[in-house]
Amino acid sequence: MLQEISRYWTSGAAGYNKVVQAQFRSRRTVERWKALLQEGLSEHKPQRILDAGTGPGFFSLLLAEMGHHLTAVDASPGMVDTAARNFKAAGLDIQVYEGDAAHLEREEDESYDAVVSRDVVWTLPDPAGAYNEWFRVLGPGGRLLLFDGNYLYQKQRGLRYLLRRAMAWMLILLTERRISTRASHDERALERLPFVQAARPEADIEALEQAGFTIDIVRTDYFPGYKQSLQYWKYGYQTDVRFMIVARKA
Repeated sequence: MLQEISRYWTSGAAGYNKVVQAQFRSRRTVERWKALLQEGLSEHKPQRILDAGTGPGFFSLLLAEMGHHLTAVDASPGMVDTAARNFKAAGLDIQVYEGDAAHLEREEDESYDAVVSRDVVWTLPDPAGAYNEWFRVLGPGGRLLLFDGNYLYQKQRGLRYLLRRAMAWMLILLTERRISTRASHDERALERLPFVQAARPEADIEALEQAGFTIDIVRTDYFPGYKQSLQYWKYGYQTDVRFMIVARKA
């Protein structure tokens, strides 16, 4: 199943990179993300951070600008290539490699101060395994910053939702020059994933606590003022299912 998901993300690498580049063009968005990351990390000193499921490298780029030392991993070769190009273009020396976020064979125990993850866990075939693995690579007091969502859980089928999504994709086409590429067979594959079938963040909290984490922050509305932005009109139809969790290794 991991290979199937990897192919899905590789095919969407170019489109997802356009999303990231659009966010970087918004100073307000960049500063808000940096504030959320700083809140989760708590300490201001440079930290060793693993970006699990880096995608085009959005978190790695932000955190490197904030003075931290990054290693990035992604199961999709297309995403790894895209992230590597973005790191090079930014003049940043960030190691990025292809690997399974739930089986970090190259990473030693207690080798990181923090693990960050954005919109990754919902696509993992083994999310509980990933949480156990992230706990392993964190040092004592290390933090996990998780941003994710219930993107396909109990999907809305009403006319209002469908019209909202159609309008959103028209705006995305106009502002990002990209179209929706998720085919029906891709969506069927995603629907088989364990955390697409579970109520979240409740399922995450349970799995994190079983892995040994202490939960410090759980938040759904983590982007104040978002509804007044263009990003909201493009992606706001997903807002109600997004959440942020900060968990700590005691």
